[in-house]
Amino acid sequence: MKLIYSPQARADLREIKAYIRDDLQNPSAAENISQKILKSCALLKENPKLGAELSGKVDRDTDIRYLIIHQHIAFYKIDNDIIRVIRIRDARTNYIHIILQ
Repeated sequence: MKLIYSPQARADLREIKAYIRDDLQNPSAAENISQKILKSCALLKENPKLGAELSGKVDRDTDIRYLIIHQHIAFYKIDNDIIRVIRIRDARTNYIHIILQ
């Protein structure tokens, strides 16, 4: 399977990395966390159903799945032989509202 990141997911990852690097002043943690997110998402290529269905958490039908990666969540869709990561959010935020807009 092919793994693709949406422009918004790429922006989310850059924001996460910048926040940890600049605001928390921890460049090594920023690099480590961004690499963990990318490596975890790469696992989806071999096992696309590794994450759970979002419809199990909300009262709405959706084809979005999610993968928890430490304090972050990668949201993705499976389209035939393509896995599309659509957002990467901090798990401590109101991510459901953002994802289902």
